[in-house]
This record gives sequence, structure tokens and C-alpha cells, in this order.
Amino acid sequence: MELVGITCPIKFLTGISCAGCGMSRAWLALLHLDIRKAFAYHPLFFTPPIFMIVWMQKGHIKEKVYKNFIFTMIVLYVSVYFVRLIILKDDIVVFHPENGFIFRIISKIL
Repeated sequence: MELVGITCPIKFLTGISCAGCGMSRAWLALLHLDIRKAFAYHPLFFTPPIFMIVWMQKGHIKEKVYKNFIFTMIVLYVSVYFVRLIILKDDIVVFHPENGFIFRIISKIL
């Protein structure tokens, strides 16, 4: 999809970044051993492997602990998303619905 200019399907359709925006670039930066840049792309880049390990061990973890973990992850991602969107106003997390494909199609129809 990147070959045709679509780097993130959610951002392409809506013009609004998702809570995981920058995650791929963060992992690519980490593969180049650039931890500072990885954190800049997405401060929670290290959490997907932790999530996968916990998810694979779900049957061995108390349900309450698992639910608390999931809730904590959601709160972390939403918090970081809003900090990046509202306070930091970085160029990775953006809110531009007018640039989204859906908005452009609707505006052409109306």
C-alpha cells in the first residue's frame, strides 16, 4: 500500500491518526539501533511484544490480572495519543479529517 501513497489505512480514510501511529517507524528505528528516534516515533513501541507474551499466556494468568493489564494498556495508549495530539502537536499524530478519503468523497457528492 505504501507504493501507492497509503502508509496508514486509518489515516488515509479518515485523516486522523490512530493510537498506534508511528509504531512501524519506531521499530524500524530500533532495528537501526536508534532508540531515541524509536521513542520519538512512538513512546510505547516496546509494548507490543509484552502484550503478545501476556496474550499468549492468558490461560495461565488470573482473569483479573489479565483484564487489569489490558485496561492499563488501553489507558497508556489513549493517554499517549492525546498528549501527542493536543500537547506536543507532533507531525506523526494528526487530526485532519478534511484530508481523509471519506471526507473528500462526501464533499464531492454533496
